[in-house]
Amino acid sequence: MRFFAAVRPPDAVLDHLSLALAAVLPQAPGPAPPLLPRANWHVTLAFYGEQPDGAEPVLLSALAEALARTEPFSLELRGAGVFRRKVGWIGLGGQTAALAQAMRAAAEAVAEVGRPAPPPLGARPHLTVTRAADRPDVGRALRALSVYQGPSWLVTEAHLMSSELGRGPAGHALYSRLGSAPLNPGTVLSSQTWGHTLRRADSGPEVTFDGLAGS
Repeated sequence: MRFFAAVRPPDAVLDHLSLALAAVLPQAPGPAPPLLPRANWHVTLAFYGEQPDGAEPVLLSALAEALARTEPFSLELRGAGVFRRKVGWIGLGGQTAALAQAMRAAAEAVAEVGRPAPPPLGARPHLTVTRAADRPDVGRALRALSVYQGPSWLVTEAHLMSSELGRGPAGHALYSRLGSAPLNPGTVLSSQTWGHTLRRADSGPEVTFDGLAGS
């Protein structure tokens, strides 16, 4: 199974981005712009790749331990650009130094399952919205969004995700949220926390397990 750690912006932030994308992408005629499913929009903290059977609870516990040293921080979606000619992204503003700290902490979690920590993500932190940025209409839309700035939100938790290539809508990847971990033990999770909360026997950070697919 392929795993990664991610932050999911709240619905209000994604609604704002959806409206901005709709304003700059052509509506008709021609095919609909090939945006990724909104359910797949996220900010990757660390990519763990293929992991052995049974790695899920160990990874989630290790992720919670690592992020317990990071205070909640604010982010906003800001700007847009293209990686490798085809990957269209929305950038991030706000407390990006704290985001970088969270990314480093999340990368360390994989050591708990006996694998070396993954190399740092080479690209700047971002939210991918399309893999067809080489299309002229999509490229124009991304250039128009270079001045985009969305509302800010407070990041209080991260999610352990699984990735199944080609299993999602229209052949996209299927991302499933396996559990959530607060950024520190005292963080109060929102009312939108799914699943049930388990506390480690050593009174360490709480981790929340769930099986919500496609988030």
